[in-house]
Amino acid sequence: MNLSSLFGVLVGLGVVALSITHSDMDLKFFLNFHGMVIVCGGTLAAAAISFPIGKILTLVRVFFLRLLGRNRVDYQATIEKILELNKNLSLGLVGAHEMANKIDNDFLREAVNLVVDGVLTEREIRNVLEQRLHTVEHHYMHEAMMFRTIGKYPPAFGLLATTLGMIALLQKIGQPGAEKLIGPAMAIGLVGTLYGIALANLMFLPISEALMEKTEEEVALRKMIIEGAVLLKQRVNPLYMRESLNSFLLPGERVKRKAA
Repeated sequence: MNLSSLFGVLVGLGVVALSITHSDMDLKFFLNFHGMVIVCGGTLAAAAISFPIGKILTLVRVFFLRLLGRNRVDYQATIEKILELNKNLSLGLVGAHEMANKIDNDFLREAVNLVVDGVLTEREIRNVLEQRLHTVEHHYMHEAMMFRTIGKYPPAFGLLATTLGMIALLQKIGQPGAEKLIGPAMAIGLVGTLYGIALANLMFLPISEALMEKTEEEVALRKMIIEGAVLLKQRVNPLYMRESLNSFLLPGERVKRKAA
C-alpha cells in the first residue's frame, strides 16, 4: 500500500469534514442531492463524451494499482540485480535464462531475455527497449492526462448547479416573504460549487500530478535498465557497469562498492 497517497486522501477528506463541523451549521445542509447529481452526473457525462467508457472504467484500476499499490521505484535494488546478472553470466545462457525468468520487474526481465538470447546486436536491443519505453510512457502519461482533463469538469458543473439555484431564487423575488428566502437559497446554490471545487482539487488533479510523478520515475528506471542491458551485452567490467548505472542517481543514492 502506498501510504503517502492514502495519507493524502484521508487528510484531504478530514480537512473538509473538520471545516464543515466547525462551521456551526447543520451537516445535513451540505448534503444537497441536486448539487451532487449535477456535479457528479455532469462530470461523468462530460468524461464519457471526451473518452471511451472503457478507458474511464480503467481509471479506477489505475487509481488502486498505480497510486495506492506497492509500486515504489527501487533504483538501488535494480542496479544490484543487474550487477548480479553480469556476474553470473559466466554460468552460461541456460543459467542466465533461469535467472531472467525469476526477475520481478517485467521490463528488466524482457531486457535480460533479449540479451541472453544472443540474437540481437547492442544497437538492436537498445532500439527495441527504447520503443517499448516510449509506448509505456505514452500510455502512463495518457492516463495521467485523463485525470487532469476530467478534473476540469467538476468546478464548471458546480457553477452550473449554483446558476440553476440562482435562477430558481430570482423567480421568487417579488413574491411575499421572498426576502427571507434569499440567504438560504444562495447558500444552497453555492453548495454545488463547493462540490465541484472539492472534487477537482482533492481528487482528480492531485491524482493526475501523482501519476505524472510516478511516470517520470518509471521512465528514469527503464532508461537505466536499457543502459544496463546494453552493458550486459557488451560484457563490461563490473566496476564500469556499476559506475555507469550510478550516473542515473544522485550521489547520496548511488550503490556503494560494498553493496555491489
